[in-house]
Amino acid sequence: MSLLLTILLIIADIPQELYSSYCDKHVIDSVYNECSRIAAEDYPVDADAGADYCLADWAYGVSLVDLSAYSLEKALEKEPSDMILRADCLSLASAVARLKGNLSAAIKYAEDCLIIDRRNGNDEYISSSLNNIAGLYMTHGDAVTARKYIDEAIGLERKLGRRAYLAIRYGVASEIYLKLGETAHALEFADAALQLDSIDCRWDKVAVRRSQKAGVLMELGQDDQARKELEMAVPIFRDGNNLNSLAISLAQLGEIAFNAGDIMAAEKAYEECIEVCMNTGNKYIESRARKDLWQMYRENNKDKGLLHLERYVELQNQLTGDKTLELMQDFNVRYDTLKKEQTIALQKNRLIYLSIVLLLFIALAASGAFLAVFKNKAAKAMEEKNALLVKSNLDKDRLLAIAKAQIPKEITDEILSIASSTEAIPAIKLTRREMQIAELCAKGMISKEIADRLGISQRTVETHKNHIYKKLGINNTVELMQYIQKVFADQTHPNTQ
Repeated sequence: MSLLLTILLIIADIPQELYSSYCDKHVIDSVYNECSRIAAEDYPVDADAGADYCLADWAYGVSLVDLSAYSLEKALEKEPSDMILRADCLSLASAVARLKGNLSAAIKYAEDCLIIDRRNGNDEYISSSLNNIAGLYMTHGDAVTARKYIDEAIGLERKLGRRAYLAIRYGVASEIYLKLGETAHALEFADAALQLDSIDCRWDKVAVRRSQKAGVLMELGQDDQARKELEMAVPIFRDGNNLNSLAISLAQLGEIAFNAGDIMAAEKAYEECIEVCMNTGNKYIESRARKDLWQMYRENNKDKGLLHLERYVELQNQLTGDKTLELMQDFNVRYDTLKKEQTIALQKNRLIYLSIVLLLFIALAASGAFLAVFKNKAAKAMEEKNALLVKSNLDKDRLLAIAKAQIPKEITDEILSIASSTEAIPAIKLTRREMQIAELCAKGMISKEIADRLGISQRTVETHKNHIYKKLGINNTVELMQYIQKVFADQTHPNTQ
């Protein structure tokens, strides 16, 4: 009895900032007490780690993502000896990392979990891990690898005869085959998953299948039918507090309304989607909604569109590992260093110019053969100078974005002071093909879509993009979108050659 009282009196050691407005400390402490009781029975050797895992699992189910991540970190730090518990922690950590937009960490957790599952030889757990990894690779943009994992998972579930799990595997397969452009197979998987869950009256899962099917129907151009599927799914997501699926479905409804020219309906769906994502920390879906809103507003309401574009860029930086918080903390050191590096680089370029001129006179005295060398060197030096100017202005844009955050006034003033200096962005010459690709990238199209639009190979598109990045001194599509928005906003046709 004394042991039971001790367990019931346990107070969850959780930082105050992890408590949500939807769930106060007393509720979480009560849940933690129950988790401790369950863990003492199910994981007697690793009771503390088990309690943390149970709390993380509960928090994930009610969309308290940060609390779930914190509890999982505590559980894994305790290095549980029970391999099933450890695998469960890794599996849930993968799902949480995915929601927070850290796909590389999510894949690592899932693959570590699969290693333990294969070692234990449990086909049910192996199937679950394969399904998780397939979904992660699909989100990461590698549908080919994702198909390998989901096909194995489907084979295992057909052998195991678990209809509920087979429906889940079919649903994921539908999304993966849709990414691969195999819409016929995608629709077959979506219908099969919907049928299995409908037969067994799993209505919460039926709603998920309708959302997955809607994605296929949208790709097939059947937006009206897709909207009907989503309108049946959304109320179930709301009633069941399935916020992740609700956000996805709202983004889909927003896209359908936008395509139909119903701007008010599109705005309403996207704004609710963003609100849900911000409450749950789902950066991936929020970035998708922000991007669509930018495309919706950029012609008729540029200011509003730019706000969404700036948030989209911020989210993309976070999703690709940009440490915005660290940048703000180290602001003075980083930007003093940046200005010094730019000054040194410009001085170096001036020395290069002088060296090139000297070499030119020597070459003219000896032979005209060095004319081509001069031209190439000068062009390269100019590209480097232009790249510095472009990068400087892009960095100023980022500073201005950071200045809008809730940070101390003195730092905000310093940011605005640095960002207020004027440096003209050069009109860098791009070839006509490079300009076409740059404009399509700025519209949010990926390489495959651009290749299809222009009738060229995806590899050729990537080659052109690398040339553009080199000329502009940038590193990725997000920075290219910023550059196009800033430099060419008031130009009908930028310089081409």
